[in-house]
Amino acid sequence: MIFHGYTLFVLGLIGAYGLWQASLAESGPGFLVYLLVAIVALSFIPGLIYRMVALQRARYVLARDGISLLWGLRREEIPIDRVQWLGAAEQYRQTPSKPPLRMPGAVLGVQTQADGTRVEYLAARDTNLVLVVTGERTYAISPANTTEFLQTFRRLAEYGSLAPIESMSDYPTFLLARSWADRPARVLLLLSTLLAVGLILWVSLSIPTHPQISLRLSADGSPTELIPGVRLLLLAVLNTFFFATDLLMGLFFYRKETTRSLAYLMWSSSALASLLFAGAVYFILRAV
Repeated sequence: MIFHGYTLFVLGLIGAYGLWQASLAESGPGFLVYLLVAIVALSFIPGLIYRMVALQRARYVLARDGISLLWGLRREEIPIDRVQWLGAAEQYRQTPSKPPLRMPGAVLGVQTQADGTRVEYLAARDTNLVLVVTGERTYAISPANTTEFLQTFRRLAEYGSLAPIESMSDYPTFLLARSWADRPARVLLLLSTLLAVGLILWVSLSIPTHPQISLRLSADGSPTELIPGVRLLLLAVLNTFFFATDLLMGLFFYRKETTRSLAYLMWSSSALASLLFAGAVYFILRAV
């Protein structure tokens, strides 16, 4: 969590610095370089926020009837009778290869092994892993206390199961499809997406016809302090960042009935933010 928080802080500073320098730079290579730096830095922030929230709420649940793996929008319910083997990764017949891109608190992804099996990582670290082997896929997890986790599983396995849980696999893409099937959610998602994309197109088409814009008006209503019109892209970039953040957080809240209203609120906020940015662009273009 400290690593994620520090990384978010650094990326936020880089993004803010890039936007600030882009707002001061004249049109040309300098503006584009600063804008690109800001876009790259800000584009990682929604994903890092999601990973931080997912790490904080991650759970491995052991029960007599099955195992539940919860990690962000990913949910896997494994009936106990489908577990072929569970133990430390070092004790497995073949040590699985790990995702090439991993960071503290987020060892995630699916790796295909040499024998063709697929190992899905839902772990916070790449050491002291526990493997849950099923007929379809192997899951690599990182319990806080590996020894206690294994002992608890063996004890529950000795009790036996009378009614294994129902198998279930939830992926972020499935959750998006489920929310799309919900009419209020579909309307909000479609509206927020169209407004965000529409703002980008509007700004892009307006720049050639408005080489200079003004962010201030004098007492008589005439524009002052003219700046390059390409800086309007800053508003579209900021709005896209808010859209991506609201989309991810909305999907996270949509999983449960008790928090579904928060998902609607996030997606509504995204549409409202796009309208506010569009209003700002309208008044800036009208003042020229």
